[in-house]
Amino acid sequence: MPEIVEIEILRKEVIDQLSGKTINEVIINKESLLNMSGEEFSPLIVGNRIVNARRKGKVLVIDLSNDVSLAIHFLLTGFMRLVEKCDQDKVQVGFIFDDGKCLAIKGIMRGGFVKALDSAKVFEDPTLKKLGIDAMSPAFTKDELKKILIKNGKKKIKQVLMDQSIISGIGNAYSDEILFKAGILPMRKASSLNGNEIDNLYKSFGEVFRTAEKYGGASELTFVHLDGKKGEAHKHFFVHKRAGKPCLVCGTPIQATKIGGRSAYFCPHCQK
Repeated sequence: MPEIVEIEILRKEVIDQLSGKTINEVIINKESLLNMSGEEFSPLIVGNRIVNARRKGKVLVIDLSNDVSLAIHFLLTGFMRLVEKCDQDKVQVGFIFDDGKCLAIKGIMRGGFVKALDSAKVFEDPTLKKLGIDAMSPAFTKDELKKILIKNGKKKIKQVLMDQSIISGIGNAYSDEILFKAGILPMRKASSLNGNEIDNLYKSFGEVFRTAEKYGGASELTFVHLDGKKGEAHKHFFVHKRAGKPCLVCGTPIQATKIGGRSAYFCPHCQK
């Protein structure tokens, strides 16, 4: 967390709430998150307006008026909030606007980042370039999914869904929920899925994402909206982190296993 749904929510909120705001000051308390020194970073940002927001997988991209973009990867525990006043000692990176409000970024673990990149070349950055097709992209068609499953047939289906170099945006939580919705066990090989199962799997992506967005995203860890409000999608999960509890569809106890070092939750009755 946050996964694709949560970053998409933030993308929309940045556009709705921050477009047109000018950044007057940058606070940097964790320079290791940046892709350059603070002395180089701040002049690229200060004095410029937010004009748009984009996303690739779990990476949020905020475009500025000088053709520089902020690429932000929150990893598991990072989050950002729009606050009335910046707590300058507690933010990792903060952006103070011309109205005095602050976009405060906190909680990003090692490996996450806040990069300043050329807007036209954001997705040429080595880290972003490695990302696979975005799971919400129009380019992610059923045919594209079939090609991915054929190419990665020897891998377990949960591993395929979670591998950011194959499909970007899906993590542990939504991979569990997508596979439950599709009725597919997480330990099955990708090559074992038949045509109907692939159809169900593809349909499940959209259904799970729409439901999660309806409930404001999942805040099982630290994700919050810009105003600090938590999402409630995690309260409506069918299997993720529900080991031992009855399946909400059939009543069978939910089970958990390890796949690729990560926990996978599933219903042994509803999923085949």
